[in-house]
Amino acid sequence: MRFINRLAITSAAIILAAMSADAGVVFEVETTYHSGSTGVDVSEMSVEKPNLKMEIASGSRASKGQQDTAIFRGDRREMVVINHEEQYYMVMDAETMNQVMGDAAVQIDQAMKEVNKHLEGLDPAQRAMVEELMKGNGQGLGGMGISQTHTSPKRVKSDYRNTGETAVKNGYPCVKYEVLRGGQIVRELWVTDWDNVKGSGDIRDTFKEMADFWEEMMESTSQLPGGGFMSGDRNDIDIFTHISGFPIVTRDFQDGELESETVLKSVSERTLDPDDFEPPSGYKRRTMMPQ
Repeated sequence: MRFINRLAITSAAIILAAMSADAGVVFEVETTYHSGSTGVDVSEMSVEKPNLKMEIASGSRASKGQQDTAIFRGDRREMVVINHEEQYYMVMDAETMNQVMGDAAVQIDQAMKEVNKHLEGLDPAQRAMVEELMKGNGQGLGGMGISQTHTSPKRVKSDYRNTGETAVKNGYPCVKYEVLRGGQIVRELWVTDWDNVKGSGDIRDTFKEMADFWEEMMESTSQLPGGGFMSGDRNDIDIFTHISGFPIVTRDFQDGELESETVLKSVSERTLDPDDFEPPSGYKRRTMMPQ
């Protein structure tokens, strides 16, 4: 009878553990930087569909244990960015972005009133010159990007091209893709078939969710001067709609020079605790707008 009781208790503990922790997939990647702060960074990306956690190298702190973290919560439609050095996090979601847009609109309106007040004291020639500068590149007023036209720049589209070139990269048979922007190669991808990488289907679906999320965020800020602080190209996020497989090697270029190379080193199934996709206890939440 005592044995049966112990068995029941043990079974219950196993069930509870299974309920509080899910099986996920962890991708370990190694990035070698060839420009700026050169060096090698090893980081992990954890996926438990529809959620994803990425370690992000951040400037001089680009070493293990000194990285920031980005968590996409597909179940809550939010992105959490965590700064471990200063122990704070920020949350991006529809409600937050609406608040940010409201705050930004107020700041822009106040700034424009101040500008117009100063313009009233200028002679016609000076006033015309200042107004022309303001609408020229939208970078006036201390970089706030305030212009009277409030015109958003056109996004530069990224084009993906399958070169047909094949090679074995880190043990995976791959085909080479090139990513072009404005006719210039900005990225090179060595891609293997989905079936060759464990858990690749989960990451494909999760990145699709994340791309949809970023599209919403970019659209919500697109009317800000300068196109908003989240302007960009969806193609850079939702890469899996443009390649037939999973990238084993990613090489980024800047002005024709190799900037960095990222290689998939390992893939493992691992039990992930739900807390893995939450900010650490004790960290403070910050708003996105400067104080």
